[in-house]
Amino acid sequence: MPILTFLSTTLVILLAELGDKTMLTTLCLGAKFRRPALVVLSSILALAVASGLAIIVAVILSFALPIQIILYISGILFVIMGLHTLIYRDGTPSDDCDNPRSVFSMFSLVLLSELGDKSQIAILGLAAQSAFPIVVFAGSFVSFLLLNGISAFAGDRMAERLPIRKVQIVTGIVFIVIGVLVIFNLV
Repeated sequence: MPILTFLSTTLVILLAELGDKTMLTTLCLGAKFRRPALVVLSSILALAVASGLAIIVAVILSFALPIQIILYISGILFVIMGLHTLIYRDGTPSDDCDNPRSVFSMFSLVLLSELGDKSQIAILGLAAQSAFPIVVFAGSFVSFLLLNGISAFAGDRMAERLPIRKVQIVTGIVFIVIGVLVIFNLV
């Protein structure tokens, strides 16, 4: 069902990106350059490229491997991402925001921060087990647009008030639960 794929992807990516380094980078860029529309444009383009790459890999895997193996791998990846989120603490966002003044430099910064990130891995897992990889892309795009739009426009106010570590703990637990449910074929 495409609508369920869209909604589940949107929710998973929203959770994955809350408090993530990509969101923090966007917050930093929005606060530093006070050009939120430019920050949103460059970050959304970068996130679309990263999501597209993840979906291409997922489609290739779905043809190469049986669905049950993909489901197990996907579940294990979610558990690993959850544990990683609980254990690992990202650096401060200001370390990533030295001097990107153009759309291309902001695009590059966001793209490099997203490659191999938990949300990109989540997109890969969701697309690999879905019959609707384009809908997975759409759900991830909507999530990125919402979060990065809010981040860019909120800028430094949001960066000062957001309890990042608490968000990371909740996100980690949710990922572990999703991973276990996928492994045991309950979702």
